[in-house]
Parts: sequence; C-alpha cells; structure tokens
Amino acid sequence: MIWKHGAEEQTSVRYEDGLLYPGDLVEHPNPDMSLQDAILTRRTVRAYRPEPVPYELFQQLVETSMNAPTACDEQRWKIIYIDDPAVLQDLYERGSAAALTKAKQAFLITYNRYTDNLHYLDHVQSAAAFITTFSLVAHSAGVGSCWIGHLPNKSEVSRIFDIHPKFEPVALVTFGFYRDRMKMRPRKRSAAQIVFKGRFVREGLDFSKAKNVPLRILLRGIYYALPAFLRRRLRKYSLKYEKKFYNEIHD
Repeated sequence: MIWKHGAEEQTSVRYEDGLLYPGDLVEHPNPDMSLQDAILTRRTVRAYRPEPVPYELFQQLVETSMNAPTACDEQRWKIIYIDDPAVLQDLYERGSAAALTKAKQAFLITYNRYTDNLHYLDHVQSAAAFITTFSLVAHSAGVGSCWIGHLPNKSEVSRIFDIHPKFEPVALVTFGFYRDRMKMRPRKRSAAQIVFKGRFVREGLDFSKAKNVPLRILLRGIYYALPAFLRRRLRKYSLKYEKKFYNEIHD
C-alpha cells in the first residue's frame, strides 16, 4: 500500500500552487474518494456558499456518519438541526464563536451522559467520534464544516434547546457548501515527534507562556455567569478576546 503524505500527492481534489479547490466537489461530489484522500484534503472552513445544503443531503450525511464508533456501541446520539438565522444570531450574541455569523446551517450534537465512566467521559468521546466522521463524509460531498466548542455554559444551551436532562450538549457544528479554494496549512509536527514508545517522554517539552490559561479560565467563567442580556451588550467588546489561531508550535 502506498501511503501519501500531503494534499499534493492525492488525486481526488484539485491542488495547485499550495491551494486546494474543494469547491469542485460541490458540482462533482466524490463519495467514493479514498479515505487517505479525504483525510489529506479535509480542512475546517468557517464561510460557505449562500445556497443551503438540502435537508435530505444532510440526513444522508448523518446516516453515513452513524457508523462512527461509540463507547460500548451504544449509539446514543441525538442531533438538533438548526437553520434559523435568529437562533444562530442569538447563540453568537450570548457569547458563542464569531464563526456563527457566517453560517446559515448548523447542528448541535448531544449524547446520553448517564454513564458509569465519568472519569474518561466516554459520552463526550462518542459524540466527538461522530463529528470527526461527519466532517470526512460531508467533505466528500462538497460540504465543509466547523467544529465549535466556544459556546455558552452547557446548562444554558440545554435550556435554549429544551434538551432532556439525561442528554448533554457536546458541540455545535456549522456546515455548508464549500466556496472555492483554500490555502492548506501544513501539519505542525511529524509522527515521529508525537509518538512515544512505552512511556511518556518529558524531555524536550516546550510549553507556551503567552496564553495565560488560568486567567482566561477565570475570565471565561465570570463572563458566562453574566445574564444573557449583559453578554449581548458586551459582545462587541468581548470579540477581540475570543480564542483565535495559535500559529506557534508548543506542547
């Protein structure tokens, strides 16, 4: 078997001069593309074409993605489809990721949280596996997506969508047809740099000192504890503090 190492080595999606053209998949879907090619050419996108993804296609993408692994094969997902602009705007104003302002469709994935394995949160892992699978399946159909965990507190999200107490909201995923092209961001490390044999190797670890995570955790807690009407008023000021891409390479 020939292993490929980058988008330039695959043949399923046009790649020229460092640019990938996933928009071609909108007119010419390729659900039979190899898994390698799908992995090498899928990247997160936050802006989409104006025309919506038909609900029937979304259902088919979900149907295929339901082959994703779950803890003990319980398959206890529940998905809330969202295409109401007012709902997406409300989530943004409550402090959700700014990417929601560019989306017309999304889904909220929930999973039954009644598990005896709370230490490893197997319900969260099960929902995460679904999102990963969905992103690859959707990509082959010309549908891009963005996995969003920057949301209000889970109790607030549960109230908004009237989620059953036994189910926990895990993440929101925006999606839509690809526009045209995108620049490929290279992977930050090689496999040899992240794989340890037999034990964790601490030597050579390099942690970032610029993010000030403890302070951000404190401020995030205070911000989302505020009533929603106050967060709406503060949204234009809090936007610049929203988590962005970190281009540096740290452990």
